[in-house]
Amino acid sequence: MTPPNFAPADFTQWPQVTPFALEQADEFRPSPPPALTSDLYTEVFNEVKSLGFINSTTRTAEQTEIGRFWNGNIQDFWNEIAQTAALQRHLNLEHSARLFALLNISLADTAIAFFEAKYTYNFWRPVTAIRLADTDGNPQTEPDPTWLPLTTKTAPDPSYPGAHSAISKAGATVLSFYLGDQFTFDVTSESLAGVTRHFTAFSAAAEEAGLSRIYAGQHFRTDHIAGKDLGGQVAESIDGSILLREE
Repeated sequence: MTPPNFAPADFTQWPQVTPFALEQADEFRPSPPPALTSDLYTEVFNEVKSLGFINSTTRTAEQTEIGRFWNGNIQDFWNEIAQTAALQRHLNLEHSARLFALLNISLADTAIAFFEAKYTYNFWRPVTAIRLADTDGNPQTEPDPTWLPLTTKTAPDPSYPGAHSAISKAGATVLSFYLGDQFTFDVTSESLAGVTRHFTAFSAAAEEAGLSRIYAGQHFRTDHIAGKDLGGQVAESIDGSILLREE
């Protein structure tokens, strides 16, 4: 269990959920996370240890805002973005229904897929890794037994791959297929009232949402990269296999 709240593992049943469109939950399972003694792990460990610390002196003010802004249910953000896009483009009922069906089927199958991968690899979260760095066999990682992330608590599930990155890439991929990537919009946050973030592309919002988890001390960069790859693959496979319409 993960400090400081030590909540029991969550969503452990999701790897067994039947996907809507994927053949099986592990269809796009990413390759394993980096070995704890590797140079890559040392690099991503030190990055999140510095940027994600609750009292970080290396994280910028904007990175702090980004880390807090996206600290909510990530699928809600992408449904808000889709609603904004549908209204701006004046989509009719049929086209709106198809867009939201594609989006949410992609998000659901992405969640099934990333939970399957998370519970296959059971990779520790940054807060555990940093506090117990003296047990990882890597002399280049220094422990800090009092380290806490920007958002204090950490989701009670494994770190790899990153959920925000996977869901956001899937959402941006679906919206880009449907409307094109270049799109100007604002997003609001349930976690940071009164703040909006402005974007000119769906892919830019997805990238920021994924990186926000590093700034918030929730994920390693390797979680972000693997999550993006997974979400993109799921969304691309779904767009090409379901809800096809004849022109």
